[in-house]
Amino acid sequence: MKRMGIEQKELEDVREVIIRFTDKEWVIDKAQVVMIKQAGVDSYQVTGSRKERGLAKGSSESDTAKSPQKKVTDIPVEDAALVASQTGATIEAATDALRESDGDLAAAILKLRRG
Repeated sequence: MKRMGIEQKELEDVREVIIRFTDKEWVIDKAQVVMIKQAGVDSYQVTGSRKERGLAKGSSESDTAKSPQKKVTDIPVEDAALVASQTGATIEAATDALRESDGDLAAAILKLRRG
């Protein structure tokens, strides 16, 4: 859609938007993104539900690009707390189980219950 020199276009098939800070990142799931072009500048309007997660110490995009490593799944504290409460495990054990199961809550709970 174009009005008075302003063009708006909804971007299709966007799954998530990540806004990365120095010590955390916001992940916006099921994001709706509208690109707005005005005077040769692109702006983006993002709508969706936000989750916050911390970044691993010493990690940065340039570090990741330089050395290929196995993908590390960031585990929200809420997920680890839920797994810990369901299994009686510590938060650390719950976090490890979630990482091993790529964040799958049910798989992590089963893993800890089976020992």
